[in-house]
Amino acid sequence: MPQLRACWRENPNSLIEHQLGLKLWSKQREIIEALSKERRVAVRSCNGSGKTYTAAAVAIWWLMVHESATVITTAPTARQVRQTLWREIRNIVYAHPELIGGTLSSDKLEIGESKFAYGFSTSREEWFQGFHHESMLFIIDEAAAVKEEIFEAIEGSITSSKAKILMIGNPQSLKGTFYNAFHKDRAQWKNFHISAFDTPNFTKSIDDEPTPGLTSPYWEDEMRQKWGVESTAYQIRVLGQFPSADDDALIPLTAIENAVKRHQNQSNADIEERNAENMPTNMGLDVARFGNDSTVACIRRGDYVTALKVFPKSDTMTTTGTAIDMARKNGVDTIFVDEVGIGAGVIDRMCELGVSNPIGVNGGKSANQKEKYLNKRAEIYDALRTRFLQGDIAIPEDPQLISELASLKYKFNSRGQMMLEDKQSLRDRGEKSPDRADALMLAFTPQPKLQIWF
Repeated sequence: MPQLRACWRENPNSLIEHQLGLKLWSKQREIIEALSKERRVAVRSCNGSGKTYTAAAVAIWWLMVHESATVITTAPTARQVRQTLWREIRNIVYAHPELIGGTLSSDKLEIGESKFAYGFSTSREEWFQGFHHESMLFIIDEAAAVKEEIFEAIEGSITSSKAKILMIGNPQSLKGTFYNAFHKDRAQWKNFHISAFDTPNFTKSIDDEPTPGLTSPYWEDEMRQKWGVESTAYQIRVLGQFPSADDDALIPLTAIENAVKRHQNQSNADIEERNAENMPTNMGLDVARFGNDSTVACIRRGDYVTALKVFPKSDTMTTTGTAIDMARKNGVDTIFVDEVGIGAGVIDRMCELGVSNPIGVNGGKSANQKEKYLNKRAEIYDALRTRFLQGDIAIPEDPQLISELASLKYKFNSRGQMMLEDKQSLRDRGEKSPDRADALMLAFTPQPKLQIWF
């Protein structure tokens, strides 16, 4: 049995589909497989995607692959706990009493002396305190509606390196732990997004058979006519999208994720087209020395980011040499360097080494359109935002880059000039310096191309 448990732990769907006979579609398999490897998994989804069914399968899998384990499930109300997730759990146990065993009630499953699953509503955070187990799993259903005090209590219970969290739900709120898992805390989570159009009844994929219990084109059509495709209800319940971004968010998450999809879907023909059209290859270099910030280089050819590299902490001479080497290997035409602070030293050293025309960018200087923007930084970032909104950029799936871009905020001063939130304000609200986002912004600086000679 220990060998079998180990096999099922590494390959969860061999238990869930082959032993328990549960029917999963591709995205459900991906979520469960991710949880076997990742510590934190967050799923934002449309209605009727089978996310709760997935969570029930995960709960049973977790108990069966550990010699000793605890699963805590929660949802905003007791009704949601007992009549949604735990109904699915009960159905699985009833179908396989000999394989699973244990004692089952409406919101509790105990298998022997060492395996337990409990369902709690989120009405009292003290219910979530005091649970500490090496193999602990928290499943949070309808996570967008769960109080932050509950998340704080849960965080205090997952001290073990083997403890894990699965959050699932409709993306109803623009704040809180669930929202942050897809924005500023994205690097800490393995994220999944399920639109109605991703589900088997829409895709008719050869890998996924149509499933009567999942959302259907008929329902989508009704909701489109009832709500309209621009409505918040349609965004959340059909598309699985968060409502339109916060009023002060510079770039909507949906636009960022679309840019990631374009990067993933590039073809050999796309590469050949960029080469044939001799598109410019530019580097953005955001320079740091020591401390918490990072030096980042971003290279783009046309609208496509070809490289994003975070340099180890080093002095300006080493940073200069590393950047020049990267530029030479990638055929870079122009290097845009953040010249504020020690970036100026990097530019000076490049010129001293015979690198022709590295371009310094000082975000604090006046914008070209002075009446519209407070400074150069706001002007360049607004041009970058336009690229995202118009689909004229493709970026790699780098969680930290996505998080930084989604966390950028802006406002207007009394003169009507657009201004970005400064880095100190970002730090004050718990955000890191947007080093990767700044390197991307620099790479897309709308300035005339100048040739660099090495």
